[in-house]
Formats: sequence, C-alpha cells, structure tokens
Amino acid sequence: MTMPHSLTSAPEALPIAIRAFVQRGEGCIFGGGRVATRQELKPSAYTLIFDTETNIDAAQQLRFGCFQLRNGEELEQAGLFYDPDTLSPAELDVLNAYAISHDLSVGTVEDFIAEIFLSYGYDCRATIVGFNLPFDISRLAIGHGSARGRMMHGGFTFKLSPRKDRPAIQVKHLSRRAAVIRFAVPGKQRAPRGMRKRHITVQPHRGFFVDIKTLAAALTSRSFSLASLGEFLGVHSGKLETEDHGGPLSDAYLDYAVRDVQTTWECFLALRDRYDGHGLTGTPVHKIYSEAGLGKAYLKQMGIRPWKETQGAMPPELIGAIVSSYFGGRSEVHIRREIRQIAYCDFLSMYPTVCVLMRLWRFVTAEGMTWHDATETARQMLATVTLADIQAQCFWPGLTMLVEVAPEANLFPVRAKYGAESHYTIGLNHLTSDKPLWFTLADCIAAKMLTGKTPRVLRAIRFEPGRPQTEMKPCRIAGYADFMIDPRRDDFYRRLIDLRSKTKQRMKTADATSREQLDAAQMALKILANSTSYGIFFELNVEELSKPDTALCYARHEPGYPVRIDQDETPGQYFHPLLATLITGAARLMLACAERLALDAGLDWVFCDTDSLAITRPDTMPEAEFWQNVEAVRGWFTALNPYTAQGDILKLEEANYGLDGSKPGKDLSPLYCFAVSAKRYALFNINAERAPVLRKASAHGLGHLIAPYTTTTTPTQLPTPLAYLHDIGVERWQHDVWHRIISTALTGRPELVRLDDLPGFIQPSVSRYAATTPELLRWFKRFNHGKPYREQVRPFGFMLAFTASREPEGAMLGGPMNAAAKPKGRQAGDRKANDTPRAVAPFDRDIARAAKHCFDRDTGLPVSAKSLKTYRQALLRYHLHPEAKFLHGEYFDRGATARRHIQAIEIQRIGKEANRWEEQFHLGGDPEAQAEYGVSVDDREQATAMVRDAVARFGQRRLATAAKISRNTLAAVVNGKAKLPCQSMPRLRRAIAKLTNTTASCRGAEY
Repeated sequence: MTMPHSLTSAPEALPIAIRAFVQRGEGCIFGGGRVATRQELKPSAYTLIFDTETNIDAAQQLRFGCFQLRNGEELEQAGLFYDPDTLSPAELDVLNAYAISHDLSVGTVEDFIAEIFLSYGYDCRATIVGFNLPFDISRLAIGHGSARGRMMHGGFTFKLSPRKDRPAIQVKHLSRRAAVIRFAVPGKQRAPRGMRKRHITVQPHRGFFVDIKTLAAALTSRSFSLASLGEFLGVHSGKLETEDHGGPLSDAYLDYAVRDVQTTWECFLALRDRYDGHGLTGTPVHKIYSEAGLGKAYLKQMGIRPWKETQGAMPPELIGAIVSSYFGGRSEVHIRREIRQIAYCDFLSMYPTVCVLMRLWRFVTAEGMTWHDATETARQMLATVTLADIQAQCFWPGLTMLVEVAPEANLFPVRAKYGAESHYTIGLNHLTSDKPLWFTLADCIAAKMLTGKTPRVLRAIRFEPGRPQTEMKPCRIAGYADFMIDPRRDDFYRRLIDLRSKTKQRMKTADATSREQLDAAQMALKILANSTSYGIFFELNVEELSKPDTALCYARHEPGYPVRIDQDETPGQYFHPLLATLITGAARLMLACAERLALDAGLDWVFCDTDSLAITRPDTMPEAEFWQNVEAVRGWFTALNPYTAQGDILKLEEANYGLDGSKPGKDLSPLYCFAVSAKRYALFNINAERAPVLRKASAHGLGHLIAPYTTTTTPTQLPTPLAYLHDIGVERWQHDVWHRIISTALTGRPELVRLDDLPGFIQPSVSRYAATTPELLRWFKRFNHGKPYREQVRPFGFMLAFTASREPEGAMLGGPMNAAAKPKGRQAGDRKANDTPRAVAPFDRDIARAAKHCFDRDTGLPVSAKSLKTYRQALLRYHLHPEAKFLHGEYFDRGATARRHIQAIEIQRIGKEANRWEEQFHLGGDPEAQAEYGVSVDDREQATAMVRDAVARFGQRRLATAAKISRNTLAAVVNGKAKLPCQSMPRLRRAIAKLTNTTASCRGAEY
C-alpha cells in the first residue's frame, strides 16, 4: 500500500529552529520546596467606580469624568470632575447646573484625585473599578514615565500628584483584555524608625483594581464592550447610546456618562457574584486576569503546589531537551483555493481528552517527577505500533516519553522561515538533519502512521510522576454542591468533562430560567477544563530588561552556552514544559490518526486546525458512500472515549447541519469549504440559486482592520447573512468579503474578486491600536515634541496604523515632521529606496482627515495620503495568501499541496514565539523581533565550515552578493582571521540555501 505521505520531493537546504530554555545568571526556576506566602492586605468595604470622557482629537484630553463612591453597596457619594483647561465657561455652566439638579458633587480633576481617588482608593483601600481602566487612569495623570521594577518593566508609571508622598500608579499591558495595575511605592518611609532599626519591613500597599473588561473575559471567555456586557449580564441600567462624543456638552451627554458609571457598577456586582460563586477563597477577585488565572485559582484552592515548588531540581540540559520538543498545535491547509464538499469534524475537548488518556493528572498532583532511560522500549514500540494499538486506551499512558532521533527524511513538525516569510511557522514536513533532535514519542508514532517509516531512535527518556502531594483537598466547581472534585481521587479533567456533559444534557429539558443557569455552569466547566489542560504549563512571561544581560541557553540536552539577551522569559506559576509538549504531541497524534483513517478510506482532507479536520469527498464518490466512510472514521475514535458518557469524541460540527431559520437544524446538508492557507478558510452551503450561504469563516488577516462599514450601514443590495454572525465567527463586512471570494470561486475564476464596490473599500485601510507600551508610544516622539503634556499622544491613547505602498516615488513628503526631535535608531536619510513607509497617525474619528496627518514611524517623514492602500488594495491578495510551508502553496497555486523535504543546515535556538504575528506585521512591528539565541559552539564551528564549503562551491563574490555582506568580512572568516558575525549568520544561511536550491533546480532542468 502506498503510504499517505511518501517522500517525493527533493531536499531543500534550510535553517530550522527549536525552542530553547534560557536561564539568567545563577537563577533556577525551582523553589526548592514550599514558597512562603506573606499576609496580604485586603480591600476595605469601599468601592470607587469611575469613568472619563475625553476630546476626540489626537491627545484625547480629559473633558470631564463621573464617579460613584460606595460603602458596601450603599452609595455614599456620586459626582462629576472636570479639566478646567478643557471645558469652556459655557460647558462648565452646563456641568454645574446638571450637578445641582441631580444632587452630584462637582470639582476639578485635581480635587477628585486628591480627595477621592487617593484618599479612598489608596488611604482607605477601596476597590477601584472601571471598564478599560488603563485608558481612564492615563487621562487622570499629570505625567508619565517608563515603569521600573522587574515585574512592571515595559509598562508605564503615571504621576497623579505633585506631592512626593502620594503614590503614582503603574500599569503594564498584558493582552487586549488585561493589564497589571498597582500603586507604586511613594517616596516617604513606610515604617517608623524603630521598626527600621529592628529590620522589620512594612508590606507596600499596591491597591485593588478591577477592570470589569478583564474580569468578564476571564469568567466567560468572551470579549465585550460595556454595552454588550450589560446586555449579556442582564443588568437593570444598561448603557445608553450617543453620537455626541466631542460635541458641545449637554444634559443628554451627561446622562450618558453618568449611566456608564452605574452600568459599570451593576456589571461589577454581577461579575463579582459570579466569581464568588466559584468559592475561590484563596484568590481575591482583583487578581484574576484571564481564564488561565481562574484555572490556577482552582489548583490553588485544591492545595495543589506547582511543579516548580515540588520538583526540587532538574538538570537544565534536560529542561532544554523538553522545551526543544515543543511545537504547539498543528494548523495547515492541504487542498487550497478549490471548492470541496466536506464533513467538518472536531475532537471533543482535545487537550483535556489526551490529558485523561495519558493520565497526566498524576503529574499535576505529584511531588515532582522522575525519569529513566527507555531507549529499547521506544525502539520496540515504534517498530511494532499499529493503529489497533493506538485505539486501545491502555496504550496512551505509555506516551510520557521523549525521544532523541536522527531525522532521515522522517515526517516531523519543522519550524522554519519558509519561502519569503520573515517569521517562523511550523509545518509537518519531511526532515533530514545530521544533528539529533528531540520529539515526543507521540510525534514519532504519528510519523510512522503517515509514512510507514520508523524514525531512528538514538535514546529515549520516560518520565514518571512522584508520589501524590499530601495536602490536597476537595473543591466545588462554580459553587455547585454536585460539582465536587477530589483531586486525590478524581481525574480532574475527566470529572470536568463528565460534569459538563451532564449539565448540557439537563439543559435540553430545563425551563428558560434554569437553562440560563445551567448554560453558565457548563461554560464555567468548559473554561476551567481548557484553561488548566495546556496553556498554564507553558506560560512564559516576557519581560524587557533595562539593560542587556548574559544568560545560558539550553536545548537538545546539550550543555548551555552563553548568550546576550535584552528580554527575560520568566516561567509562569504552574510552568511544566513536559506536560505542555506531551499534550500537544498527543493532539497531533490524534489528528494524524484521523488523517490516516480518512486517506485509507479513499477520502481526503482540506485543512486541519489544532483539534479539527475538514474531511473532503472525492468527486467520484457517491454522497451516501462518503458519509458512510466519514462515520467509519469517526467511529474508530469511540473506543478512545475516556468519559462516563460514551459516544463519539470526533464530533460533527453544527455547520454540517442545514439551517432551520438562522440556527443549525437536525438534518445534514452539503457543506463546502474554500481554504486559502492556515487559519484562513470559509465553510458554506450552496442555495438553489447557486449562491453561497456562509456557515463559518475565519477573520484571520482581517480582524486587525477597523470595519469600513457596520451591520446598520450595510447597503440593502448586499446579501444578508442567513446564519447568525456570532455563529459564523466574523463581522458583517468580513462576511461580505468572504461571500465575494466564494461567489467568484463558484464561477471557476477564483483569482478575480471584486471588492471596490463594497462600502468604504476605496478609503485608506486602517487599524486602531492603543499605545500600550513605551515602544509604541515612542512612534509619536516627533509628534509630541514641543507640545504641552495635555496636547500629547499619551499612553493607552488610541492611534491609527495605515498600510503604505512599496513605492519610493511620492510616498514620502519633504523633511521630518520636527527636525528638533532627532530619530532614535535609523535616521530619516537611512531609509532604503525599496523600504515601505510604516504609516501611523494620531487618532481621529474622521479617517480621511487622519490620513492627511500620516507619518513614517521610523523616520518622521510625512506620508502622502495618496500612497496609502485602500481596503481594496490591502485585501487584493487576501484570497491568494500562500501556504509557504508546503510545496504548491504559492499565490496562484490551486489544489493539493505537498510536503517539503527539509535538509536542516543549521538549528537556531529561539525564545517565545510571537502571538498574532500577522497583526503585528500590519501594525508595523519588526518581524525580526523574535528572540533568537543563535547556535551552540559546535554548531557555530560547523557553520563556519559550511561557509568555507559554500565559497568553494559558489565563489566568494557570488556568496557575498547573495548574503549582502562585504567580501572582506567573508574572506576574513574563510581565512580564519575573524569569527563569523552572529548578525551575518542568518543571511549567509539563507543565501547558501537559495544558491543550493537554485543549483539543484538547474541540474534537474538539464534532464
């Protein structure tokens, strides 16, 4: 039998990358035992809720704000505060009259800060509540600087008072949904002299800040506006709507602002009650920043100590091997830019499921772990393993093993910069390397299942959990009495999924009120299962260092070598890299089995994404036979169901069922797919008029753009979505883009997609971001130069990012915006002729007006509005985006892609991979900002030898030209007079790979 992925492609010379473990100085991630906890201050009964309203210009200067001060739930004071330099006398009269008629206090922003915010928020330890607090805090500030301290480095410090004995506030952005907010330590001595003499310290008061935007996301795994949050929670005082932002102050606008504070308070109460229902007494609500934080709070509540505390010690070389085997989820497109009928399948709770199958809860609750050699065991397993073995649940606990292999055209996850990409992506490709590499045993089995070829094992290590921890205790999930979990007896993950299945079953017969409560309960169980079964085990918090430092880099079970770093990757509280790599490796094995079964049944697949697979029907296969084969594939996995409720774990997604109104019905309906590249696809039905009916679509590559129009402003001639947009997963304009792409593909000419007649698509494409870091704020250094603080773009203020054309002629206009503010880094005259301006502008609701104030963030030169790409131009090739990690995945390629055969010419060690790299690319982020730690000493010597060999093969001039380095530098390296510069190595590797591949192609053409 021909295996699904037999090797057919010629080898391509390419550098690859593996994750590395970096340890600073003499530091160690292990606590060496129980970590002592100090008594923490608790908030008082006071709660301060506030909100600010600003101008809509670039500075977004404070106009006025509203607040409520509550003692318990009793309203003690409500009021307004204002900036006297912003409001006109007439507006101030309106404000005062409103305050009198509504029994509100009124004062300047300075009064509010001194008498309310600091007096109650700091001195009286009030809980400070808001929606998007970083923005509101930044509007109160009279100055800011970069935050100090390891934990807050990369954030901002906001000065609120000219008095040195009053605290500033530090804010560090974590994600779109969360930020760490705390009071800085004021300048005065916190402890009396007597206590200082006795070396008694006083714990600093950091405050108690609750951003309900963050808390809501953590508790529901959804993002909200204040309006949608109030609607979701069903609060009495919902948010009002207004179009008067920036207009003259009026009673109606003041009603709107005052209501925002009341809505925020009611949402806070509802969220606090929901959190209190979890019974997490060991973690206060103000310390919940994400779903993962909620999961960690449960582990803490059950008395489970982190691996970093219980392990005691582990050789860093072994940690390096573990980390280097980590690759994350598998996401790829196999058949691109062709319409195919599919069955869209999704694994039930993939990560919790493989945790249960491998019995990984034993590791979570253990006093560390042990390891021993298992080389012969691994060799025997790989030599004899079959699909029937994998189908047995007793097989999976044996997968807690890492394997060092000598890759010889084996099918493995390969991280590389494929094609013209400047960032690392992971593709399942054939790999050959003269250096051994570490993979999970699950990856090795997957390689054999898909190719029939057994990887050559050099050595293997099996890991076993230590004895169970002794101080664990039962806990109720979401506060429900029948949701009890005992970590000493129950498998946490199995119990969570069992409880969720029972809850969802009860929902079917419950009344409306009970159904709402049960839905909240099942969602809490889902969030908890997902948040504790993967992400927390590979949490690395990147912290920018104030100055470069030296660290030791470990990977591939080799001795560490020194590297210079400018950022530190601090492991999170429950960091356990072995569990992270075992979980993701097992998930990839699940997908590999599904792929193999589908192909053996005469089926094919269009795309996969972490836990889902789109199985496609061959054109010659009858419909009935297709579904019979799909059911056989799905049925194979039933034996692997580890839960009490038996049934399929490879599920048919709701999109497979025809619409009943706007919701999925009960009858299957032909579902089609058009996939472009990884995470860029759409699923749809075809109606009687041969028009697409979208069921699910990806916003990948679209989500960073401001909507050019909304649902309420959509022209009536555009087709109305039949399914709910929330179920499709996109905004209205994104739906229309995909509808155009698919409609064009249905005509047989998928290249020619018309977008120019969509509303707003001839306007400049633009994204809105907040200046969340000092680095982003520095883009406006020239704009801010010479302006009073109140007129400057400030932290967490909004900014706009445009996309400029790669056209040196006419793109840049004249000199820098402000010659007095010299550029930091590359100077204005240093821009290369083919560089694309990185166009940004201060925030303005009028996008056309903002476009006229664009400037290049690197040079400060104004950018012509004519050079900005419109929405049509920016999305011109959206539907052609290449799948570069595979062959036949270029812009105009259609049909099946093919696995590459990568000949690793070097193994780069890298740090944490960037999130949302595509968004960062459009924002103008540096694609080279990925932390790269270079290669080991042995690899560097090998690289030098490789360069000498390349010079002999291609000539010094040709290699120097291809690598864009000086011939003198190259000659010095070849002659042994100089070391190969670190910054030149990537260019030389790419140049050698390109020259090698070009030469191979030319030789092939001769035959």
